[in-house]
Amino acid sequence: MSLSPISDATSVTLQQALDGLQRRQDAIAANVANLETPGYLSREVDFESSLRSAIASGSPDRFAVTEDRSLAATRLNGNNVNIDREITLGSETILRQRLVIQGLNSKYQILRTAITGR
Repeated sequence: MSLSPISDATSVTLQQALDGLQRRQDAIAANVANLETPGYLSREVDFESSLRSAIASGSPDRFAVTEDRSLAATRLNGNNVNIDREITLGSETILRQRLVIQGLNSKYQILRTAITGR
C-alpha cells in the first residue's frame, strides 16, 4: 500500500468509507427521484464487506464499491422503490458520513497538533 506522507491506514480507510457512503447517497437520491418511474428497479450500493476485506489484507485503498439493482418485489408498474426504506437508509447514511468526517477531523487535528505543538 502506498500512502502519502500525511496519510496512514486509518485516514485512507476513512476516506474510502466516505467515498462509499457518497456513492450510496447518490443511489438513494436516484431511487427517490425515480419513485414513480415505471419499470425502475432501485439501486443498492455495498462497499462495507469489500472495505472490511481490504483492511484485513492491509490494503484499505484496494476496495470496490458494488452497485446492483434490487430484487425486491415490484408494484404493478414494475417499480420497486420503497420510499420508507430509502428515507431510513438516507438518514442512516448521513449519520455515518458525519461520523466518518468526525474521525477524519480528529486524525487531522492530531497531525496539526504534532506539527504546530499546539
